[in-house]
Amino acid sequence: MKRLLYILLVLAPISLFGKIAQQNVESLFQAANKYYTEGNYSEAIKHYEAIISTGKTSAELYFNLGNTYFKLNDIAHAILNYERAYLLNPADDDIAFNLELARAYTTDKIEAIPDFFVVKWFKSISNILSSNAWAFLAISFFVLSLILLVIYQFSGKYLIKKNAFITSWITLLLFIVSLSFSISQKNRIINSNHAIITTSAISVKSSPSDNSNDLFILHAGTKIETLRNVGDWCEIRIADGNKGWLPKSAFERI
Repeated sequence: MKRLLYILLVLAPISLFGKIAQQNVESLFQAANKYYTEGNYSEAIKHYEAIISTGKTSAELYFNLGNTYFKLNDIAHAILNYERAYLLNPADDDIAFNLELARAYTTDKIEAIPDFFVVKWFKSISNILSSNAWAFLAISFFVLSLILLVIYQFSGKYLIKKNAFITSWITLLLFIVSLSFSISQKNRIINSNHAIITTSAISVKSSPSDNSNDLFILHAGTKIETLRNVGDWCEIRIADGNKGWLPKSAFERI
């Protein structure tokens, strides 16, 4: 009894702290939205960033932050936050639209190397839903498959047993496909190695040194892929396949 009372005394403050923290996040979000509607974009950004600093992130939060930076004509940080929102919820049409709109304001127009059609097909299908949505769908198909197997096992009618068996295998296949898409989306979020140039203009170097040759110039808002780090430098690759080196201070990771 004493041990139970001790556990309750320990957990109660933790639960209360969690509720207070959640209330603080909600109040910050409401205040940020209010500042945004009033046109006080600098204060809105401070409040959105304060939420992110607590570790609470969401596609909606990044989307709103991207909109705020866009209002301030900070295209690079608008794109950065739209990309973060899109990473969490690629199925949102508003996020995709605003991201493309912001990209239209960038200087660099780089023609990307097209993906192999199978990879392109896989990405387009997996982007229909978010990772959590695919996971929920996978669980639903798995449960449905188990129910159908139970019906197959205990039904006394041949036609019901046959249909239940066939359908259970179909739902099991859909479970595997949905789970694969969910894992793919989750890995894309966790292992994201892309970044956005935030410096107005920067020369990409042939090696990790200020004294090395200039290869080409990138401008704010351009998306890059980070490859490997050497000290304060990072080897990067752009959409057309060209590579070079940039100081880490020139970009922010998505």
